[in-house]
Amino acid sequence: MRLRTALGAALAATALTAGLTGSAAASAGDTSDSASARASFTVWATDVNVRDNPGNPGACDAFPSPGNCPVVAGQLQPGQAFEAVCQKQGQNVSGNPWWVYITRGDSRGYIASYYVDHPDNQLPGVPVCGA
Repeated sequence: MRLRTALGAALAATALTAGLTGSAAASAGDTSDSASARASFTVWATDVNVRDNPGNPGACDAFPSPGNCPVVAGQLQPGQAFEAVCQKQGQNVSGNPWWVYITRGDSRGYIASYYVDHPDNQLPGVPVCGA
């Protein structure tokens, strides 16, 4: 099963489980402070590309990079919140090899962790993709 399919199933299961238990579950596009199973972060840079590869999602999932994820599915601006679904190592960006699979509204894809407004390369509380 491809990673993206597994991520979609996991997101759906999380939303379904939260709905069944009566918790205030946030939808994938909701970045409010209500109870959300995923960690919320912001970026510090302007025009941070959310990268995807709909034609070959396996390439993007295997090793996130601009070459493997050539389609820009959206952009983030400083202070804009996003939900971090999972993270994995990919192309090194300014000394940071970690990339984060994110959701924000209708945008889904990878961003380089280098641009996340957090001091560590790897984000706390965010699982490794496929682990």
